[in-house]
Amino acid sequence: MRNLMARLMRRHAVTILACAGVLAGFQLLMCAIVATIDIGGALEQLVAFAPPAIQAMISQSVLAGGTVPGLMAFAWNHPITHALAMAVPIMLAARAVAGEVESGTIELVLAQPISRVTWLAAHVVFALAAMGVVAGAGVTATAVGQRIFDIDAFTHVRLLALLAAFLLLQLSVFAITLAFSAVSREAGRVAFAGVMVALMSYLVQAVAALWPRVESLGRYSLHHYYDPRALLVEGRFDPLVVIVLLGTAVVAGAVAVHAFRSRDLP
Repeated sequence: MRNLMARLMRRHAVTILACAGVLAGFQLLMCAIVATIDIGGALEQLVAFAPPAIQAMISQSVLAGGTVPGLMAFAWNHPITHALAMAVPIMLAARAVAGEVESGTIELVLAQPISRVTWLAAHVVFALAAMGVVAGAGVTATAVGQRIFDIDAFTHVRLLALLAAFLLLQLSVFAITLAFSAVSREAGRVAFAGVMVALMSYLVQAVAALWPRVESLGRYSLHHYYDPRALLVEGRFDPLVVIVLLGTAVVAGAVAVHAFRSRDLP
């Protein structure tokens, strides 16, 4: 397994570090913006001229009324944050099986005394480490940004709760994409499927938050169980975050293992 991990490190280290660096930079930038600009006054002007739906989004569900903690929490629900969060798990899962089948290297590796379970285990362990690096970089940047710009927003406990929820969301998307990868031969198609799952989950939650008539649909979205505002502003960690996201990851992971062990290669 050590050789597999080293191989994965050589292949993906640059991409993982780039995602971690961009996420950390974005969170630091948001801290700087919140600390140096009168966001509250700007939002008041925006709300005054915005349509009712946009007013509701700004004042209630997304930006938490323009408060400093609410705006910093919104940075963790920003599309840029979600895009960076999903890039690493989808990429690693798509290449774990389908990408190796497509390139023809998986037959050479598995010709060695390495079981398929060991192969998948190496990819899962590496993905957990990679996602931890990305999530940890972002949360650390928020903590450091609070100190640099003298923002009294979140305690370390709330930041750790955010880190746990962020990792669980990444893990669930990774496991679903890995299940697609375990039955496919083309990494591009698997990556597209993973992106569509993440995108539809995000859109369903966004629509449910803004449209009261379909609010109940939110519970069918993975992103519904990742709520930075509840975690950071309210200090509320719902046990369903662990039950749903971790449960999804376990079920999808079990499907991936079964499919990979029973499929023919290539």
